Amino acid sequence: MESWFWELLIGVGRLFIHPVLYVTLAVAVVLGYFRVKRERYDFHIRVEYGLTEFQKACKSLLVGLALSVLTIGLGFVLPFGAVVLLSVFTILFTLFIKPRWLSTAYIFGFSMLGVVLLPKMETGITIIQRLFDSLEETHLPTLALLMGILMIAEGLFVLKQAPLQTSPQLQKSKRGLPVGTHVVQRVWILPIFLFVPMGSGGIQASFEWWPVLQMGEHTLSLWLVPFSMGYYQRLKSSLPMDVIPLVGRQLLLLGVLTLAISVGSFWWENAAIFAAVLAVVGREWLNYRARMQDDKHQPIFVQRDKGLVILGVIPESPAEKMNLHIGEVITKVNNMPVNTVSSFYEALQQNRAFCKLQVLDANGEARFAQCALYENDHHELGLLFVQVGKKWKHTEAV
Repeated sequence: MESWFWELLIGVGRLFIHPVLYVTLAVAVVLGYFRVKRERYDFHIRVEYGLTEFQKACKSLLVGLALSVLTIGLGFVLPFGAVVLLSVFTILFTLFIKPRWLSTAYIFGFSMLGVVLLPKMETGITIIQRLFDSLEETHLPTLALLMGILMIAEGLFVLKQAPLQTSPQLQKSKRGLPVGTHVVQRVWILPIFLFVPMGSGGIQASFEWWPVLQMGEHTLSLWLVPFSMGYYQRLKSSLPMDVIPLVGRQLLLLGVLTLAISVGSFWWENAAIFAAVLAVVGREWLNYRARMQDDKHQPIFVQRDKGLVILGVIPESPAEKMNLHIGEVITKVNNMPVNTVSSFYEALQQNRAFCKLQVLDANGEARFAQCALYENDHHELGLLFVQVGKKWKHTEAV
């Protein structure tokens, strides 16, 4: 038991020297920075806190530790070369600063291709050749099984977290008119315990004091390896809460199918390659399908003849307290019809102490939202709209 305890501590320590951890967290910070910059450019105000993406990534660390109970129990063993290859592809994909490339399907799919091809190459560079030799020891069914489990975790993240705290943005339509969109971008990082062979046939430990576990005929070391995940989607003709959960369920189904094929690969090893191909093609197809579905419908975040469509709601604002949601249409303010931001503001001035809104929800049903206004509240109700004008890119928050 003492050796297990010390190995767990050393395994946790290895997490903090792993570059994927810091690269993924850095990407989360960069995504938040550019999101806030874009929101300030479009609306002169940020919507969500600049470190929102970073906080989401940090919270997912706990999910990975919980998932480690499964990987330790099943005894997942990956050679050092496979761990390095997964890390290399993760870091390469983060260079695009586009979360969608951090999908488990892409990282593991390309890594499995490398596991098959790279051991056949001769580089003449000792350290690289040792890594390639280590890749040859990779058990493809184990790698495919881990891919399936992480794809299911990714689907759950998309289902539960991605629809929340999306970012409103403005862009031009083909006719040069402003169109509102909602951008969904998230990165997550799951640290998972894996057993890594450190004896003969693999990469030798660099330090004599490095503790290892004796597992039968193999000498194994316990590593807490971080795995990155990402998701990105831009919506202009549908609401995030309607579409993103559907995509999450589709990703869950793809993960389950991949996992089932991966289990079958323990009897027929070539099925692991098929699982990787299915994961990559399936993930790309879901991304393409979601984009095409959104493109073929009319945008909903546009200026209308009757009413104003809510593009964004500032957190902790009077609008949020009135339970207003993106996609709802405000038809009247203080019993006055509105269809432009200026008419909205003029209607608010009719009663500086009270605000009453007539709202059509996503189902087209009318309801009323009201609240008392305090000093300066009429300037900062906390709603974002699409406004047509010469300087429409600089729409003020209302």
